[in-house]
Amino acid sequence: MRRAAVPVLLWCLATAASIAVASLALRPVLRTAVPSDSLPVPAAEARGPGDLIPQPGLPSLPSSPAGSSPAASPSAAAPRTSAAAPPPSAKVTTAAPARVVDGWTVTTGGDGVDTYLRSFRSEGGDAVIRIRDGVVSVVTATPRDGYSVSRAQTEPTRLVVQFISAGGDAAYLVDAMWWQGAPHGTVTRIGA
Repeated sequence: MRRAAVPVLLWCLATAASIAVASLALRPVLRTAVPSDSLPVPAAEARGPGDLIPQPGLPSLPSSPAGSSPAASPSAAAPRTSAAAPPPSAKVTTAAPARVVDGWTVTTGGDGVDTYLRSFRSEGGDAVIRIRDGVVSVVTATPRDGYSVSRAQTEPTRLVVQFISAGGDAAYLVDAMWWQGAPHGTVTRIGA
């Protein structure tokens, strides 16, 4: 009995060790894959060539009064196993409508801090840049076929997203910065 348990025990230990090592190895990758300060951007805002499509008048969170949603049909309702609880009260906030300043869509958060958001398009790829409180960050950077993407940021106030062709003969740089109290962004083509 003891002889049969030893290989099973060793297998369990090896499996647990490999899970621990894989978790530790993937931790930095997973942290950079989804930055904690990223915002989802609707597809309609990422369409224009360098400009966002503002949608003034839309609140930042869907705000529907309690009880105004249509009732689900009995066939679509999930069976309930416990007594019905009242729906949680959602905090409804109405943010100031978005405005466009020099191609940047500007929203003001509940804390009074402006957030600047802009989509940049190039033949190498698309990037959405966010600037909040003077800190520049990438929301998304998607290369086109035949291009790769990288980012360089040596200080919080400036960020460069690079779309480089597979042959290395062409590159598109999206350079965004917070300078003299305002956001700035350009797309530059380098090479053939």
